[in-house]
Amino acid sequence: MRASFVVKRRPRFACSLFAALLAPGLVLNAAATGNQTLKLDGQGSYVALPNDRFTNLTEVTVEAWARWDSFPNYARVLEFGRSWNSLALFNEGASNHLRFNLYPRPARADARAQHTIRATGVLRTNEWLHLAALAGPGGMKLYLNGRLVGEHTNTASLADIAAPQTNLLGRGMSGNATDRDFRGELDEIRVWNHRRTPEQIREQMFKRLSGREAGLVALWGFDDGTARDGTGRGADGVLHGRARIAPGDLGLVAETPVVAAAPITVVAPPVAPVPERAGFSPAWWIAGALTVLALVLGWLAFLFRRSGLGEARLVGVAPARGALPAAGGGGEGEVKERALAELTDFAKQSLVQGLYSQREALMQAHQQARQELAELEARIVSLRLPDRIQAYEQRIAELEGELASRSDELREVTRATLDVLRQKLAAEKQSAPPGGSRLN
Repeated sequence: MRASFVVKRRPRFACSLFAALLAPGLVLNAAATGNQTLKLDGQGSYVALPNDRFTNLTEVTVEAWARWDSFPNYARVLEFGRSWNSLALFNEGASNHLRFNLYPRPARADARAQHTIRATGVLRTNEWLHLAALAGPGGMKLYLNGRLVGEHTNTASLADIAAPQTNLLGRGMSGNATDRDFRGELDEIRVWNHRRTPEQIREQMFKRLSGREAGLVALWGFDDGTARDGTGRGADGVLHGRARIAPGDLGLVAETPVVAAAPITVVAPPVAPVPERAGFSPAWWIAGALTVLALVLGWLAFLFRRSGLGEARLVGVAPARGALPAAGGGGEGEVKERALAELTDFAKQSLVQGLYSQREALMQAHQQARQELAELEARIVSLRLPDRIQAYEQRIAELEGELASRSDELREVTRATLDVLRQKLAAEKQSAPPGGSRLN
């Protein structure tokens, strides 16, 4: 969902009823463009970046949004370095295990140089996942959707790779003939010259960056239809094969909201794919809340214009009327116009901030629910069938007990999670042998 709001001096009576109710002069601008992503088909499609761009980074954070269509063998999200001597993010084998490798020296025949983090069973097809890999002093760390999923004591970084560095997106180096190219979508790939904190990762993972952030040395957002480096530092990519950039469904919130008369663009991040209960949609709930707020603000603005309220009643202490012209010109009408502009600004900023906070709260709740489901499945996958059934039943009982104490939004997320758990429990019970022996 993308919308932008523009403050104009005079109301336009041709605008929609909803826009007119927001406040006089507050209209909806629908000219915003959609998000674009890098689409790769796994058949020779990738992006080549300039070589040796990151050889001076003694510490580094690499971030990317990735959506796998499938899990081709050792398909790289990215790799910087050379074969068996690189930093790489990829799915392990043809599985849904996430790997972060850092081999500071040639490691094909030297197991001591193979530094690896492996997060078991955390990847899902057809879902956007946020990846963040840290290297340098402090050790290697791997985050998935803002949560730490693995770490390693190795303190090397890209500066320790003593070899010419080739940098690729969606493809690995040519060291293994069985490796395959990435199949899916990539977006908002970032390289920082420092270690990001967990709070920084979580705060900015849903935001579209400007390219001017401190410590950001490369950024590929693809929203201009190219693989241009958004920092302006020249690390522009070249598309190969059938790689293409096209509209995608990953939404990001503008990093710094504009508060002047220029349009404010608000891009709502997609709700994580935990199934929703019938009849409930977070988007409709938010739209309803914003509509109510708009109606109230529009009503107040209408009363203000009709009642002739003085500036002192609306904006507090004001200069005496006689002093107004000398203080900058204009009389009572100008004061009202100025106060109305402030009210309009307040309405605009309230809507924007309300959308930010509500969407982020919902997104965090859905991300947490999905992560908990993934952790539960990873924990019980190797258990016997009776133990798996018991684990699902225990988690269902726990969530049912927590329902009453949760807020309305979290209650809906919890109910959706319960639906998923009950489906999995039913599937496990159906897979049991017939008769009463299935729980033995």
